[in-house]
Amino acid sequence: MKADGGNRLSDLKNISFDLDKCQKSLSNYLESKQMSFPRFYFISNDDLLQILGSSDPKSIQGFLLSLFDNCKMLTFGKGDKQMIGMVSDESESFEFETPVKPEGKIEDWMNKIDDEMKDTLTLMAKRATFEYAKTDRLEWIRMYVGMITLLGTQIWWTFAVEDVFKLVAKGDKHAMKRELALEIKELDRLIGLVREDIDNNLRKCVNTLIVLDVHAKDVVDGFVRDSILSAK
Repeated sequence: MKADGGNRLSDLKNISFDLDKCQKSLSNYLESKQMSFPRFYFISNDDLLQILGSSDPKSIQGFLLSLFDNCKMLTFGKGDKQMIGMVSDESESFEFETPVKPEGKIEDWMNKIDDEMKDTLTLMAKRATFEYAKTDRLEWIRMYVGMITLLGTQIWWTFAVEDVFKLVAKGDKHAMKRELALEIKELDRLIGLVREDIDNNLRKCVNTLIVLDVHAKDVVDGFVRDSILSAK
């Protein structure tokens, strides 16, 4: 009995050693995937194993909200052989400039998605900023996703106020008052738009723009009230 018990103890120790070895190998494998695509650190090892254990690219869909801020799903095209865009948790969407093929290791094409997301949104922001000056603002707001309109609005407000200071420096004492009147007019237009029957995503965007416009108007109003003549 003692000999048998000794053998069992030895077997258990060997099993425990092998288990620890397997666990270490698994941890090293998962860490290599996380280092290749750092967003994998945002999910548990169990979830990562589930992703790596599937050959279906769509298996990533259920984990996207953890991997990307407010991205609920990827949109697929050409018989699910390409990923062509992203959809937010509020169903707001945009298309990639260049579709991504889910080929090779998952961490490789997920990195391509990450890069394409940033490249597309950067190009979209540049395009929106360029279009702002020659497009009616309310129409412009409807053309782009909310984050782009918020960014473009703030870029153009900064540009406009800096331009006003240049006009003031050239002797146009009423330039800041004209800017204030223009901002009040644009704010009134936004208030009029939010009272219309518009979809929820546009309403959220306009509500945020109203907050930004009120703050911007108050800043310019302070410049007028305090006779601020220089951006410095």
